[in-house]
Amino acid sequence: MNLIVFDLEWNIGWQPWTFRYQGAELTLRGEIIQIGAARINERGDVLDTFEVNLKPRIFRKLQKHIAQVTGLSQGDLDAGLPMREGLRRFVEWAGPDAELAEWGMDDVPVLKQNLFLVGLDEQWPARWYDLQRIFLQSYPRQEGEGMTLKSVVERLGIPQDEPFHNALDDALYTVKICRQLPLWDGLAAYPTDDELLVEALNPSSGAVDIQIFNGLMDHDAYKNDPTLSRVACPVCGKPLAHDEVWLKRGNTGYYTMSRCAVCGPWFTRFKLSRRDGLCWNFARCTEPVTPETEARWNKQRSAAIERMKRKAEKAAQE
Repeated sequence: MNLIVFDLEWNIGWQPWTFRYQGAELTLRGEIIQIGAARINERGDVLDTFEVNLKPRIFRKLQKHIAQVTGLSQGDLDAGLPMREGLRRFVEWAGPDAELAEWGMDDVPVLKQNLFLVGLDEQWPARWYDLQRIFLQSYPRQEGEGMTLKSVVERLGIPQDEPFHNALDDALYTVKICRQLPLWDGLAAYPTDDELLVEALNPSSGAVDIQIFNGLMDHDAYKNDPTLSRVACPVCGKPLAHDEVWLKRGNTGYYTMSRCAVCGPWFTRFKLSRRDGLCWNFARCTEPVTPETEARWNKQRSAAIERMKRKAEKAAQE
């Protein structure tokens, strides 16, 4: 395995900046200004490192709070490598078979967006890992414990010889955490993207017809795209008719009541993910309706309709 532990620092603007990707409008999460990375072996030995400052093209003025956190100056950005050249060097250094590991899940989506914007292959890397997930398997989170890199370094008693929020130093701190983990076992057992999405869907024990739909650009495809929204009754196979109201469940979960003319009601549930910062992936399942869940649905549906009504009235007044 060609494992690269990496960290990014990025700049943002005063206003959101959008771009077109495969016909959809996306919001840029941040423009990379620093990359730090370490190639490691199965023992956590550092085989090689990479570090570069980048000159942003979009958010050219360094945000004050980012300067305070990172210690970078406007001069550092202005003297950085051109964005495309710096990203190209990182991709070439890491290699086409690189598997990236990061502390959290924020950096790869930013990396892929930035690769696309400079005309490099945003499909790279094909595989990446959230090291927090592997860490929590060995060190379950206790009440009051943070999961920032600094808080975990302190919890493990790792010497803090370098400042945080420097990309290479943060990558090396992450490597030191990896040395206290059964890292290779955790990577070998790491779920695929589809498995992570089903896990996030958290289907009930009675759920059936669990399916994955990858690479869509429309957030509302769960109700607009027949490929996703066309659902058959799990008992008789006849098409289910969805209620016009979809209720939200969590940050990116949606469900509705779907009726079979022969067998009665079911719930259709979706969980959405845009883990790569570019495309939406969907997990779908069908779940049986119980008297308790039907009563909850009716109550929440009525409340949702009332909210929509008040919103429409307010818009009409304005």
